Amino acid sequence: MVPVHARKGVRRVRCRPKVEHYVALDIRRLQDYGLLKPGTEGTVLLNSADGRQIATAIFLTAPSKLRVQLAGVRCSLPTEIRIERTACRFGGTRPWFRCRRCNSRRAVLYGLDEDNSFSCRLCMGLVYSSQDETKMNRLYRKQDRLEAKLTGKYRLARPKGMHWSTHRRILTDLASVVRKQEHLYAVSARKFLDRHGWPRGQRMF
Repeated sequence: MVPVHARKGVRRVRCRPKVEHYVALDIRRLQDYGLLKPGTEGTVLLNSADGRQIATAIFLTAPSKLRVQLAGVRCSLPTEIRIERTACRFGGTRPWFRCRRCNSRRAVLYGLDEDNSFSCRLCMGLVYSSQDETKMNRLYRKQDRLEAKLTGKYRLARPKGMHWSTHRRILTDLASVVRKQEHLYAVSARKFLDRHGWPRGQRMF
């Protein structure tokens, strides 16, 4: 039997785990909250980008490591994460997590992994949702982003305070996106007709 993804004309759908589905532990956020000072104890509400997973993290900070445990999550055990600081160009230091698996410096770790701890995106095999998007979905997302900038009284009108050159550039980019969408539609339609034996050049209606 031929696998589904190997059959001619059948597109393989990729369903890889996404970072948006996992709780993110961002060291920059912890620094803003003042939780990286040695001896500091505190709690922070962590959530995934899609809002599906929410957990309360309990922290205890040591000079070079962070002890963290997720409250209310079954099988969540206290884990220690190494912290490293690098000098900034204009003074001060910047904190980083050290991934316990690959020992690389990371600003964000994700949990929970197979060992009920936190690891970096690469070690957990996570990708961003945009990496599994189709070309058409990316164009739709870009179109929504461009149209959101034009919030005038009328559709695609220049918002108050926006320079005319900026408005023209956005309209030009938007027209380019629409043309690419139409091209993809045409290519997809032609492939569909070819698969069903529709002669080229013959009218449908």
